[in-house]
Amino acid sequence: MGSVLSCIVSDKLGPGEISRELISRACQLLGHAGGVSLCNSYLALSVALEALGLSPQDPVILPALSPSVWLRVLHDRGLVPLVADVEQESGSLDPQEAARLAQKGAKAILVHHTLGVVTDVEGLRAHGLPILEDASQGLGGRVAEQLCGSKADICLVSLEPENIITCGGGALVLAKSKQLLTALRRVVESSPLYSPLADMNAALGISQMAALENFARVRREISALFSQSLLKSRHKSLVSKLEAENVLSSFPVGLTDGMKEVRQYALKKNVDTMPAFADTVAALDDGPGAQCVNARSLVLRCLLFPLYPMLGKRDVETVAKVLATLP
Repeated sequence: MGSVLSCIVSDKLGPGEISRELISRACQLLGHAGGVSLCNSYLALSVALEALGLSPQDPVILPALSPSVWLRVLHDRGLVPLVADVEQESGSLDPQEAARLAQKGAKAILVHHTLGVVTDVEGLRAHGLPILEDASQGLGGRVAEQLCGSKADICLVSLEPENIITCGGGALVLAKSKQLLTALRRVVESSPLYSPLADMNAALGISQMAALENFARVRREISALFSQSLLKSRHKSLVSKLEAENVLSSFPVGLTDGMKEVRQYALKKNVDTMPAFADTVAALDDGPGAQCVNARSLVLRCLLFPLYPMLGKRDVETVAKVLATLP
């Protein structure tokens, strides 16, 4: 709040130095050459796809549990989505599916770290395709010493409320190479529609970026406690097949049955839950993800429990007890 109030007092609320500072800090953290900010995630993905040089009718691999807005962007740009199913245990892009679709002439791969469960981006490089990595829900996670968001050609960091860092909206698009950075800036400058993130919003992001390491540690500690509690029930959380250090944006529970009874039980204990994948490509009944068996299963039975750094000790204990006693 201090960062935001300082911005308000300075009377510099629109796009400016603070927005550029947020981009700079994100690039320093993830090892990118530079980037741009946009006022929403739709524009950010659109800019990234154009910067990659993709043309109408180019096929693009899209994980089935990606945000549904991604599908809308691909359609609006005339691109062809090749929707890939996910691994049942992790919710991450299935590498065998990615390999199969890469053989169909794909021109790029979109990667989404589902709820913070790390996807093997390095393994996808074998296909020789440009990779756009969304680190929004996995920021702070890592494989060995490689942070989420540091490996792809272009990294997208959405700043919506459900993500690790939130500015109340907006997104960053970061480029690994100077060549791609030049392309990003050229695309943004080509149209007044591509408006950048306002300084007042960016001020929120800077303070959270500075505290990211501590926030990630707290998230991991709470997640470990919740996982231990869940072992006492008949349900399971999402588990990465990688030797990775995950930072979950929320705590996912894959239910053995439907959601209704479990949600009612949790609500009676004053724990609010929500479906994990209601706003994904696979959740669209008449969309191209409807045939992805694993993703559709997770849409129907995966539930989110609260997990965030400011969750009080008493609330953490309450959620842990509920997880241990789920019907």
